[in-house]
Amino acid sequence: MSSDSSSLDHASRGRILLVAHNFPPTSGPESGLVRLNTLDLLRRGWRVSVMTTTMDHMHQGVDRSMLDNLPADLEIIRTPSYDAVLRKRWPRLARVVLTILHYWLLPEVFLLWLFSAVPAGRRWLRQNGPAIIYSRATKHASNVTGWFLKRTTGLPWVAHMSDPWLGWPLNRFQDWLGSLCERRIFRDADAIVFVSAKLADHVLKPYPWVRSKVRVIPHGYAPLNKPPSLPTGAGTRPLRALHAGSFAAGLREPGTLFAGLALLNKRRPLAGRIEVMCVGEDTVRYQGDVDALGLAGVVILRSSVPFSECQTMIDSADLLLVIDSPGHGGMFLPTKLIEYLPYERPVLGLAEPESTVHELLRECDLDFADLRSPEHIAGAFERLLERWDRAEWGVSMKMKEAAVNYRIDRVNERLDELFLSLVQPPK
Repeated sequence: MSSDSSSLDHASRGRILLVAHNFPPTSGPESGLVRLNTLDLLRRGWRVSVMTTTMDHMHQGVDRSMLDNLPADLEIIRTPSYDAVLRKRWPRLARVVLTILHYWLLPEVFLLWLFSAVPAGRRWLRQNGPAIIYSRATKHASNVTGWFLKRTTGLPWVAHMSDPWLGWPLNRFQDWLGSLCERRIFRDADAIVFVSAKLADHVLKPYPWVRSKVRVIPHGYAPLNKPPSLPTGAGTRPLRALHAGSFAAGLREPGTLFAGLALLNKRRPLAGRIEVMCVGEDTVRYQGDVDALGLAGVVILRSSVPFSECQTMIDSADLLLVIDSPGHGGMFLPTKLIEYLPYERPVLGLAEPESTVHELLRECDLDFADLRSPEHIAGAFERLLERWDRAEWGVSMKMKEAAVNYRIDRVNERLDELFLSLVQPPK
């Protein structure tokens, strides 16, 4: 917590029903972010209860280590998401039903969670009295659930939007249904939180009347339990670079990263100079591309690891990599970029110029390469390798000072103020 955390007026806080389809032990960045925000709100004196799902999901694994250090008395209401129920109990039927729903009917198949989440949320609110409803997407089932609870109870509701309606291209019916849900969320929420200004601009193009409700609050990181371990041996061993995070076909892919490394490898062989590890879901599927480019001795692809192990890998890397999603107006703020900051490591971000990622890298005095240009990426790696070979490795004081602004207790001061404004009468 920040140095002024002891002055928080805990007596003024109230109850929050946090609605999040993703929560530990579900793995993935959104689950980690909801966990982090829950712990921060609890520290501030809010009485938080979490409503989430029970079973494994279609596209996500389970990481039980993410349950570590959650308070034993934290109330977690778990209700089944019926896409997962179908997949587990009737797998053959699920393949047919979920395929139809996913490709033809629903903008998001996780909307099946509504059938259990909405009744459970209504019961909880009846039994526990007034609370702020705080729904968190990337899974928009969370915000649609929040809308139903708002319509039933009239209680204050904050909807969190970290992504637009994404996934497979939507047909006309899915687009209509998604837009219908989105419009009602924006109409009835008391406030809407976006993680970047560019994301808000993109999503709100059809809804200019929503602007007065918008708050831009980026992701935050948890302070480390101990000082980061500083890289040693610069210039005497290969540079160890790490990309921690999943790839997604058509959204976030490593093609230009590999192409840039291949260009540099032709000028001067990289084997023995740099080792680039990519760890996360859907990484190993690119092994053929690595081999075809002659990078088998340079790039290592590894499947997902538990969150705690991934953080250890970040702490032992020399250079941290982040890859943005091209062609979307630079609106995304990758979770891993924020999680990298407390480790005080050089970071190379592959993004489009003037994107949200580029702006944050510039603010924190970190390195940037144009995601669209393998030549630009090769040049960025070449400069970093020259610094490594000269043993001129580390980050600037500007980076350390700017990074502190993304610590969760700093970031969530704005969220705390928003919640207080919803429970306290105006002066």
